[in-house]
Amino acid sequence: MDYEKKKLGNKFPSNETMLDMFKTIMQYIKGECKEETGYDSNGNRCVAISMTERARQYYSWGAHNFKAIVSNDGCCYGLQFNVSGFLHRGRVRIYYNIATDYFDVELLKARKEEMVWGCADLDFMQLHNVLHQHIERKDDPEV
Repeated sequence: MDYEKKKLGNKFPSNETMLDMFKTIMQYIKGECKEETGYDSNGNRCVAISMTERARQYYSWGAHNFKAIVSNDGCCYGLQFNVSGFLHRGRVRIYYNIATDYFDVELLKARKEEMVWGCADLDFMQLHNVLHQHIERKDDPEV
């Protein structure tokens, strides 16, 4: 992909900046799970976890092996993880493009580093839905 270049100077982003972006991207694609603590009829403490539809879709991808990444030219950074979804098995790279304030996504074959699909200029509202449609299922409802 061709990125609009807005250099970070001669340095890469700090670890704190990359960690913040990693957490932000994970919030966008993962959704929230809520933990509720209560007691059953016998007085035993039990924990129930209610999951949003976005979280259910995210867990169906089988995402694992998360890494923070920086593009070769230093203009974008984000995260990479592996998935084993129904439609795509391999790597997912999500770059935050500093110049456009959007996300760029690449789906790659796991061993060959060959790009299967790519998309530029996704905003945070589109990120999860576009990923889900290309990793798991095209007929699930958008969340």
